[in-house]
Amino acid sequence: MRAKRILTLVSTCLSLAGLGVFGYSMTQQTQIQSQMNHTMATMNADIAETTPLVRATSRALSPLTQTTAALSQIELEESQTVRDISAMNAHLQAIGTSEGQVLMGMNALYHATSDVNKALGGVTSTTDGILDASESSASSAGAETSRIGTLNQQTADVISQLNQLNNKLAALKLLP
Repeated sequence: MRAKRILTLVSTCLSLAGLGVFGYSMTQQTQIQSQMNHTMATMNADIAETTPLVRATSRALSPLTQTTAALSQIELEESQTVRDISAMNAHLQAIGTSEGQVLMGMNALYHATSDVNKALGGVTSTTDGILDASESSASSAGAETSRIGTLNQQTADVISQLNQLNNKLAALKLLP
């Protein structure tokens, strides 16, 4: 019996403790729910106060929608301009490369022309030598021509005299 009493006493204590814990948790839950209700009511009031402000802000910002659209269009056009400039830069770079190659070709042509000029300088001095020799030869040929002319004249004179002599001696042919 005594055990029965102890058991009853323990179960009663446990029941009272369980009821105390249940009551405490209910109090805490009620307090939390009360705080949540108060917070939600405050939020509801704040939202109600904010709604006209949002409407006014929306109306005030509505012109910015057109500005934003215009800025967006400008940004698209600027992007296209950047692409066009990039393509133009690539084209100019290709032109620069071509011009560099042309300059290298012109430089090679200049060196070749300089070499030809040097060779022509050698040809000119050779030609000058040939010209001097030709002038000397022409002078010698002129003197020789003059001597040959004199010799021809003398030969013509001799032939004329021989003809005269032959004419004078022609009668001697008739003699036996």
